[in-house]
This record gives sequence, C-alpha cells and structure tokens, in this order.
Amino acid sequence: MFEFPTRMFLPGSDLTPLKENIDKLIYGLTRWEPENKAVRTSPRTRVTGKNYQEALARMDAVFLRNSWTDGLPIRPPTQEMVDWMLEGTDLPRDRFVAKILPRGGVATVELIAVNLAMAGGRPEHLPILIAAVEAIADPRFHHERMNSTTCSGYPAVIVNGPAAKQVGINSGYGCLGPDPSHPAGGIIGRALRLLFLTAGGAVPGSGSMAIFGGPARYTNIVFAEDEDGSPWKPLHVERGFPKQSNVVTVLAIGGTNNVNGVRTTTPEAALKSLIAIAAYMRQAGNWAQAYQIPGVLLLGRNAAGPLAELGWTKERIKEFLWEHSKVPMNDLGNYVQELPPGLPDPCPITSKPENFMIVVAGGDQSGHGYWMQTGYSGNYVPISKEIKLPANWDELVGQAEKDLVAIPAE
Repeated sequence: MFEFPTRMFLPGSDLTPLKENIDKLIYGLTRWEPENKAVRTSPRTRVTGKNYQEALARMDAVFLRNSWTDGLPIRPPTQEMVDWMLEGTDLPRDRFVAKILPRGGVATVELIAVNLAMAGGRPEHLPILIAAVEAIADPRFHHERMNSTTCSGYPAVIVNGPAAKQVGINSGYGCLGPDPSHPAGGIIGRALRLLFLTAGGAVPGSGSMAIFGGPARYTNIVFAEDEDGSPWKPLHVERGFPKQSNVVTVLAIGGTNNVNGVRTTTPEAALKSLIAIAAYMRQAGNWAQAYQIPGVLLLGRNAAGPLAELGWTKERIKEFLWEHSKVPMNDLGNYVQELPPGLPDPCPITSKPENFMIVVAGGDQSGHGYWMQTGYSGNYVPISKEIKLPANWDELVGQAEKDLVAIPAE
C-alpha cells in the first residue's frame, strides 16, 4: 500500500503525489493482497545532549517537529519505561488492538504502552487505556469522524467497577480534572490524545480539521462513576454488565455546560432543577445525528440521592427531560435538514427517553449539574468494553500504593 500525505486531501492542496503514484493507487485498489500480518516497527530514535536537561529539551523538539506530541512536554518513552508499562497487561506486546484513523496507524499493545509512558503513566493504567482504545475503535463509534471533523469532538470515558477506585480515577470533587490527588484520569486521557496524534495523524489543520479544538482535547474526559453515592443502578449495570465487573464506556462529546442552581431537597426545588437542566439541553449542542444519544447528564450524590427519595427514578427523569427539552423547528436552524422527515413540532432532541445517559459523579454538595452533549463527531452511540486485568493486578495496585505515598521534600 502507498501512503499519501494527509495534507494532500485539504482544499487547494498539491495533487502531485496522486498524479505521480496513480499506478500504485490502482494496483492497491484492485490487486494488492497482504503478504503477511506482521506489524511494522519504526527504528528507535536516539537523542543526546551535554546533560540530561538538554537531552530532554532536544527530545521535545524532535517530537514536536514530527507531530508526535500534543505540544506539552512529555516523558521519554525509553525501552525501560515501555517495558515497565507492559507489566500492566498479559497481552503480547505485538498484539494488534486497533487501527487509528484518519492516518490508519496500527496501535499495538506496545504502541499504546509507548504513548502511556509519554503521558507519565503507570502499568496499572494500561488495561484501562487498552479497553478505551478498543471501545473507540469499535466500528459503531466511527472515531474517524471524531478525529477528523471540523467539530471540537473528543471522547468521554466513564469507568465503572472496583478497578476505578484501585487506580485512583476520580469520581468526586473535580472528577473532570485537574486533580493532583487523582492523576490517573488525566494521564489515561492524555495517552489517548497522543495515540490520536501519533497513530491517527489527527494533527490540527491536517488530519484533524477541528476549527477551534479546545482544552478538553488535551486529556479528553476520563472519570469514574460515584457508585457508592448513587441511589440508582450504575451505568455499566444498566448496559448489561455484572456489578463487580470493570468496564469503560465511551461517547463522543462536542461540548459541556455547567447547570447552576440544581437543588433537589423538596418536590418544588427538584422540579425547577429538572426544568433548568432541560433548558440547557435545548440550548446546547447538536441534535443527535440519526436521532440517537444526545449526551450525558452528571449529577452529584447529594442531588441524585434526594431525587431518588422523592420518587424520581432514572427512567422518570429521562422521560421528564425528553418531554421538556423539545425545541421548536424554527429554532433548529440548519440542523433541521439533518433530522428524519415527519418529526413533531416542537422536536424532541432524541428519538426516545432511554437515550439520555445519567451518571452520578462529582463532590458531596448539590447546587450544580453538568451536561455533556454529543457533537458532530462519532455516531452518537456509547460503546462499553470490559477491562481485562492482568494476573499480577493486585501486585501492581499494591506497588502503586507504596510509590504514591507522599515523600517529604528535602
């Protein structure tokens, strides 16, 4: 197969590579067959300097020139560091996990470990990262749209099960980051972004045409559900997994809104809060392509708990939001042409109440909700994958507890 430069596909670009290699293109489309399924590996890069600090600076420059990084400093993915990351899985290092589009680079277990090392990760992060990559690469997710679209799309990764707490993925105050007490979510999310760049070629203005980008694209959104504080079934159980299983659920997000004034201790306050949440849903975001999942609503434990005590089940909340987030057709603008014909006016933002996702997360206080709407990216379908923990999991978690104990500064 012949690789064409990604920039060739931009408007007004130089098509000379296409003209010069048209015979290879025709051959690849009509007669090419793989000789073997071996994964090609790139030669290692050696960077030196007069001292360690200069070598690090030069390494950052090399990675920036090659678009192998997000623009922030990285840790050197040395062989020793990558081997340490690989202690977090029982899979062979050359195992194929996914092809990351638009470039189509092959993400092996080793390449995933390389990007985790660059992001400052640890071995216990690796099985969660692998599961997230598997979910994003699921054909139903259409990650090529999320990576290449003009929308500022990125994945939200919701982690359920005991492993989330063992690794230290935040489900409480500041669960969407940053949080130095719970760095795992930001690290795993940044490793995902680095994979989109290194394997997927999602470089701004080339493989990624996101007009604005956005701060969430640095680390995406990786957090855990507050299962202990939830009065309802956790997300992964809703989606058919056993309660004690470890699961990641991913959904392509286009933007977020903090909802003020969410108080649920009385029937009147709860009703006003849900009306306010529905109003945010009407105003924000795109109406789901193919009429699917409109987004994820986050409620803290002290908003969810009183709602449940007042008789609000998840199903009842979803039905209420579905009814009260309908939008007059005249307010839809250009979105109306993307919706199926024959819809009612006002138009619901999704085809059925069950499509709303509700997750309990955040601090112990009420006062706010958080609406993460899908964007024109992905296919608005959440994908869940079980996290495969290695045989040495307890040892890894135990070592992490020792390593992350606060060390007094000298």
